[in-house]
Amino acid sequence: MKMFPFFLRVGLPVLAAGGVAAALVVASKGNQPSSAAEVTGHPPAAPYSSYIAGAGLVEALGRNIEISTPVGGIVDKVFVRVGDRVSAGAPLFRIEGRDKAAELKTREAAIPLNEAKIREAEAALADYRVQLKTAESLVDKRALSAEEFSKRRANVAIYESKLAEAKADLASAQAEVEQSRTDLERRVVRSPIDGEVLQLNVLPGAYASASVNDTALAMVGNVDRLAVRIDVDENDAWRFERGRPARASIRGNSDLTVDLTFEYVEPYVRPKKSLTGSSTERTDTRVLQVVYSFPNGKIPAYVGQQMDVFISAPAATPAKKTSSKSTASE
Repeated sequence: MKMFPFFLRVGLPVLAAGGVAAALVVASKGNQPSSAAEVTGHPPAAPYSSYIAGAGLVEALGRNIEISTPVGGIVDKVFVRVGDRVSAGAPLFRIEGRDKAAELKTREAAIPLNEAKIREAEAALADYRVQLKTAESLVDKRALSAEEFSKRRANVAIYESKLAEAKADLASAQAEVEQSRTDLERRVVRSPIDGEVLQLNVLPGAYASASVNDTALAMVGNVDRLAVRIDVDENDAWRFERGRPARASIRGNSDLTVDLTFEYVEPYVRPKKSLTGSSTERTDTRVLQVVYSFPNGKIPAYVGQQMDVFISAPAATPAKKTSSKSTASE
């Protein structure tokens, strides 16, 4: 009990002084200026005195081809990996088709049966033709009755029809076999071009839908030469001239630049979809898409990457103002 009054007289003032000192230390540290963030790059500079600036998106020359499947089903096998070089017609992945394989065997088994029916009809027809020819070659027609002559002619006509029917059945069976083979072939999804596998979103055992997918099952493209699809604002579209030189730089390092070669213009002006994140960017504008290209490996660029592009363009001339006097005289 004697210690409690001592704590009130001595301990509380000491604790209060310590708290004040700690608050002063924290406040002094909070008032110190923070160090400026290190600048890792500088904005790109235009190489031309008069130019059109635009954001470019790297893609494979000839477009990035999104691969789908004509038949939905479970993926049975994947033949490639991302980054593999493929030739036109090379298999990418396969949809399971054991039911179609069994159907093909059943239809193939029907081919020999129909061929046997044709041989049977041919043999019978040949026999009845000989009988009819023998009857027609008799000198004395009274040796056979008129009914027998009619019967032999009818037998020839009947087996001519049976032979035609057997041949038609064989053609139908062969067509069914080809249909089954086509159904099996459609389950093997192949590359439409010589190129590189840019994306692969299928795995063995996963279901691949034949409908429109949010993400492509696979993507291939010719990346021997890369293309840059540039969005030219509709306000600058009138200044663009085909074949003008252009230069692009990598986002994040404006020192990595490459001269571009003009490829073509898509003359349809469309709503802008590719956003750069700039605070001054408009989302309600329309753009003219211009495609340039450059050799792959010239700079470390990848398909889907954004680039800053400057296209040489004639200087914009200000519109002439009509004087009030001339307006009045008119």
